[in-house]
Amino acid sequence: MSSDPLDLAKKRFWVSLYEIQGELVDAEEFSERYVKTVTLSDGTTRTVELTPVMRAGQLGMELHDTGHRTYMGIIPVRTGCHTNGTLMVRVHDADDIDAARAEWRSRLPASPVLPPGTSLLSLPDFVPPGFTQGIEILNDDSTSMEFVVGVLRDHLGLTFEDATRTMLAVHRRGGALIATPSLADAERIAARITAEAVAHHFPLVCRPVGDGSGTDRTSG
Repeated sequence: MSSDPLDLAKKRFWVSLYEIQGELVDAEEFSERYVKTVTLSDGTTRTVELTPVMRAGQLGMELHDTGHRTYMGIIPVRTGCHTNGTLMVRVHDADDIDAARAEWRSRLPASPVLPPGTSLLSLPDFVPPGFTQGIEILNDDSTSMEFVVGVLRDHLGLTFEDATRTMLAVHRRGGALIATPSLADAERIAARITAEAVAHHFPLVCRPVGDGSGTDRTSG
């Protein structure tokens, strides 16, 4: 076991803040120090400050919550949790999360990668009942799962659970069709997802499609 001191300024963590009635912060990554003011359902505000500390040779977290001070332990997958009244603070070690994800990915079966020009509309098994227009997403070997989940949540308004389910369908089957209210919506959403993928250097294929022409329609 290494005896080198841990550089807390370089450690990464994820923090989530919950009120008994609902989630206030969902897995925000931070290093060195975290400060967040949140508004509870009764209109009051709470300021949470987190600082990584070493206590008795163990990694932990010092928590200041609007005048309240305590220490939180972090265990593998290193997680610290503390409840103060109606506010719960949960912290994860980001390195443990990364390692757990890598192990999970290594257990996934190889996923199919379809040619970029593939039209899922021409493959009946991919077309949901009643589908008329929406976006088409194809699997590839480079785009991260986290990125796909994120853009599905941000641009289609899916919950984390639905976005994860859709991402896994893309991964396991090679692609997915996701319905939108109109083709104009599909064109707007596909353009934004594609632009975000390009900005992150991902080759994700995402385009608007409609069954009126029987072929893919890509926004210009």
